[in-house]
Amino acid sequence: MFPKNLNYESLPKSIKIGIWASYVSAFMLIGIGIFWLAFPLAAEGSFSISADTDAAIRFAKILAIFKAISDLLPPIFVILAIHNGQFKLAGQFHIVTLVLVIIVDMIVWGSFVPNASILDIIQHIPFAIPIAIAAYAFLKNSKKEVQ
Repeated sequence: MFPKNLNYESLPKSIKIGIWASYVSAFMLIGIGIFWLAFPLAAEGSFSISADTDAAIRFAKILAIFKAISDLLPPIFVILAIHNGQFKLAGQFHIVTLVLVIIVDMIVWGSFVPNASILDIIQHIPFAIPIAIAAYAFLKNSKKEVQ
């Protein structure tokens, strides 16, 4: 669970915070990825697609697969980077995840979900908070040598 070949106790406090924030964000993103795989037809409700057509059901399943992949891959890469002691890389992965997964998803929800309320858009903020904390914690110490 912790970085291999690294003494966890000797790591700076900000790196420890980054590790735990990464695990929280990974848990959240993997959970939402599993949700999309378990309930692919939830996309119909989000985008107000009539569920009575075969095309709508196929669209919802395809959308759910893409959503699940985009939610599952980033935390896997972050956990692998942490496990190998590559904290700067993990911080960069968090920045990419924040931009490509969270912000793009907020724009999509705001643009394409019919009658989207502000609540539909800000529901992404709980996912962004641990990602931003971890990115800051890892990139803050990127110039320091972690042994």
